[in-house]
Amino acid sequence: MLNYIWLGMVVVSVAVALATGTLEPVTKAVLGRSQAAVMDVMLPMAGMITLWMGIMRLVETSGLIGIIARGLGPLLRLVFPEVPKGHPALGSIAMNMGANMLGAGNAATPMGLRAMEQLSELNPNPGVASNAMVMLLALNTSGITLIPASTIALMQARGADHPTDIIAPAILASSLATICAVMICMILQRFQVFRVVPFPLEQDAAPLLPKETAPPESRPAMPWWKKLIIGGSIAGFLAMMIWYVAAPQSLMELQAKVYMKVNGKPPSGLDWFSAVPAAAYQRLMKFVSVAAIPGAMGFFVLYAALAGVRVFEELVEGAREGVAVTLRVIPYVVAMLVAVGMFTESGALGLLGRALQPLLSWLYFPVEVLPISIVRSLSGGASTGMLAGIADEHGINSLFTKIAATINGSSETTFYVAAVYFGAVGIKRMRHAIPTGLLADACAVILSVIFCRLLLG
Repeated sequence: MLNYIWLGMVVVSVAVALATGTLEPVTKAVLGRSQAAVMDVMLPMAGMITLWMGIMRLVETSGLIGIIARGLGPLLRLVFPEVPKGHPALGSIAMNMGANMLGAGNAATPMGLRAMEQLSELNPNPGVASNAMVMLLALNTSGITLIPASTIALMQARGADHPTDIIAPAILASSLATICAVMICMILQRFQVFRVVPFPLEQDAAPLLPKETAPPESRPAMPWWKKLIIGGSIAGFLAMMIWYVAAPQSLMELQAKVYMKVNGKPPSGLDWFSAVPAAAYQRLMKFVSVAAIPGAMGFFVLYAALAGVRVFEELVEGAREGVAVTLRVIPYVVAMLVAVGMFTESGALGLLGRALQPLLSWLYFPVEVLPISIVRSLSGGASTGMLAGIADEHGINSLFTKIAATINGSSETTFYVAAVYFGAVGIKRMRHAIPTGLLADACAVILSVIFCRLLLG
């Protein structure tokens, strides 16, 4: 289906550009977006993918992925019945969902790519998305968001009085949208039009069978003192978080003294010491947003080392896979971002918005947030720009801006995620992935409007 959507976007963009005289902006979009896809999107993300693929290698070789899979297996197997009990893919899916919940952004992508690779090994039809792979994409396009950190940061930077107001509606909208996505995915996979049709084999070619996953290397039980170190590390992290939430000034005074001894000068220019949020939940959100990634990385490395893994060698080995994944994904991202740029710059996107405006007005949908509702499924950067434009036009503290911010924080760029995730494992036939993602995005948009009006209106 993505093939036809991409073709339609390009053809319609050229036709509208010819009719409206916008060929020059479309030409710039083709040249600029193709360069930006590599230089501004994939190259910056390549480092994150490479690093976290290495970290995921440590999680797997240390056996921690098996513990995560067993702990969350009963819940995840309800959604992924095709995945065998205790399979490492369940652990990777759990880590991917957790990173998305915390608003980790690009840091969640390598975990999702690793999960997609593991699901690909279970796929008996190479090149055709399995039900589990489509479900993983649906969970990523509609994933529960506890902290829409980047959107909150944008609201705060533009002077919003209460930038964290969108947290409650974003949690509610993304949670219900995720439930909708799971239900939609399970329903659509039963339709005959989305049935699994294997690609025809070449003459004399051997049938393609699902790959057998090698059992994880068995490691001796961890002695009690190593478990004590791990437990102490977790307890220390939680204690620091509680300390900052309950009495931030005393913690920051202690940290400032330590900083002075280590660096020989008082801390200056560091956001951590510049302002303390007034509300306890805001302090909790701030701590989690700044400590989640380094805390997780430190814990995974420590656990792997205590489990007897040669951490540097294994991390580098996993990072090599990250480089290969990045190279495989680049063509898909270039193709998608070029089509999105053409569709936007030609005026086709505005034409679509005006065509839908009468219907949405009749349904009492705020047409002021229609542009970001459409663009969000296409491009994250464009939707952020739309949010800034709505804030400038209607005011950063207006209800329309808060609705737009909630939409931006509780939904995902379906086409981009599909291109990255499926491109990484060579999926050509996506079956019901795109309809599921778009319907989930629609649910997130509608629910964002409803909850913002109920809670903030």
